[in-house]
Amino acid sequence: MSNCPLTNDFKSAMQELAASVNVISTAHDGVRNGLTATAVCSLSMEPASMLVCINKNVQALEQIKASGSFCINILAADQQQVSDVFAGRSGATADQRFTEAGEWTTSEAGSPMLDGALANVVCEVSELKEAGSHFICIGYVKEVRLGAESTPLIYAQQSYATVANLPDASAA
Repeated sequence: MSNCPLTNDFKSAMQELAASVNVISTAHDGVRNGLTATAVCSLSMEPASMLVCINKNVQALEQIKASGSFCINILAADQQQVSDVFAGRSGATADQRFTEAGEWTTSEAGSPMLDGALANVVCEVSELKEAGSHFICIGYVKEVRLGAESTPLIYAQQSYATVANLPDASAA
């Protein structure tokens, strides 16, 4: 990105955009890989689909393309360390990240699912579209595993946070 005022203002504005923290995981030819992502959202209920934006330079992108599937692991408030490892802060790469952070189960599609996550959403790649510095990855939902009720991990203003005033889902 250039260093013009618009670029700097845009970057500052996006740091104010609070987002759920997720680890996108995949496996191909016996090697697991993953990344931390906040640009994740549901796309459609029919068919059930998700959208993930992934930087072109991320190593896991090629494995997602090759495997044709990925898992969105929605992180709980106590899983900041998992996020840090998959964001590259520990220095671990590819499969090393999985031994360094969390316990994992393999989905029916072969994607690693983080045990203890708020939810795991396994998707089959439907479409990859290049957009600027990223690829927009659209996936059809093939499997969902719900975790224990907890508070989601949020990222905003270059810091982790939680949403303390979420209504108690068990009270509904």
